[in-house]
Amino acid sequence: MARKKIATDGSSSNGEDSVLNDILVDSLNKKLGDVAYILGKGDSPPEVKEWLSTGSTVLDTIVSNDATADGGIPVGRLTEICGEAATGKSLLSYMILKDCQDKGGIPVLIDTENAANEDFLQLLGLKFYPEGSLVYIQVDSVEKVFSAIEEIIRKIKENDKDKLCCIVWDSVAGTSTDAEIQNDYGEATIGMQARMIGQGLRKLIRFIGKQRVALVFLNQVRQKIGVFFGDDTVTPGGKAIPFFSSVRMKLYSGGKVKTGKDVIGVGIKPKLIKNRMGPPHREAELKMYFSRGLIDEESWLDELLKYGVADKVSAQKSSITNKDTGEVYEFQNRKFVDWIRDPANAEAHAYCKTKVKEGLVIEQDPFNREEEAVVEELVGEEEL
Repeated sequence: MARKKIATDGSSSNGEDSVLNDILVDSLNKKLGDVAYILGKGDSPPEVKEWLSTGSTVLDTIVSNDATADGGIPVGRLTEICGEAATGKSLLSYMILKDCQDKGGIPVLIDTENAANEDFLQLLGLKFYPEGSLVYIQVDSVEKVFSAIEEIIRKIKENDKDKLCCIVWDSVAGTSTDAEIQNDYGEATIGMQARMIGQGLRKLIRFIGKQRVALVFLNQVRQKIGVFFGDDTVTPGGKAIPFFSSVRMKLYSGGKVKTGKDVIGVGIKPKLIKNRMGPPHREAELKMYFSRGLIDEESWLDELLKYGVADKVSAQKSSITNKDTGEVYEFQNRKFVDWIRDPANAEAHAYCKTKVKEGLVIEQDPFNREEEAVVEELVGEEEL
């Protein structure tokens, strides 16, 4: 019997394909549940539609690579923030929780290090009952952490599936397993934590994409023995978190922030080790204050000068010409933050923020770049 010839010259109509696609998706969803989508048609888990801010426009933009994104931490995805002690990991996560709260969401802090301080959280702008809510969870094992996360997601889905939620786990390295807690000191539990984390993420990761839930895992670093070249640190917890994370950010120390003889903050250097939202291997230099977290506008002037939006009038003064309105703004460099935050300068604030974001967005299409594309070897933590 002759086989029916299938057209391969592109003659099949888009309308017929669309109908068939709808039939396939409907059939799969009836048989397997809500698992199939037509990308670009309606909402789908791979599409990141919402972001949470780190408190820094510069850091948000190098993560999202999107001038229109309202933040840099993707909702519906897993983000890992790691680094040495005193590099601002917890501070940065509190800024993310604050943005979630400001946007009407539920901020959740899972503290397995017993390190959170109420006064400190309030100084950063987080609101407590009755003005606002911050869910604080203190459990003692990896298994209970994932049970808590699963319960949170389940309850949100049952009661208000459209509710925004951010869950911060502080920290992966500081959490034992049930077996480690029950055993005596010195008994080996090699690989137990990594196995539990891998199992937990395999269960959870596909569910958060269907909810307005952002997972942020904080992790410490450990030194690898016998490494003499490149980066000699590794994050505990196995390979599951690096594999499942959409964003991995490593924080480096940038020194102390001092006024006179007093230390009031730390300099931090975030570097993107992995990024599914935009180009990885980008970094920033920021100041993190103990009582205020990040002051967003503080890093703007350097970017505006770099991209030619601002011009130095003298050693102390600069100016910006608003190309939309023609208005010229002049200000003292040292007073830039006070000037840009003045409510009277709201138009200048919006213009400068837009220009900072536009300057930081990278064109990823090699055909739209003037420079030649070359390949460089990965070094240190870039190999992770």
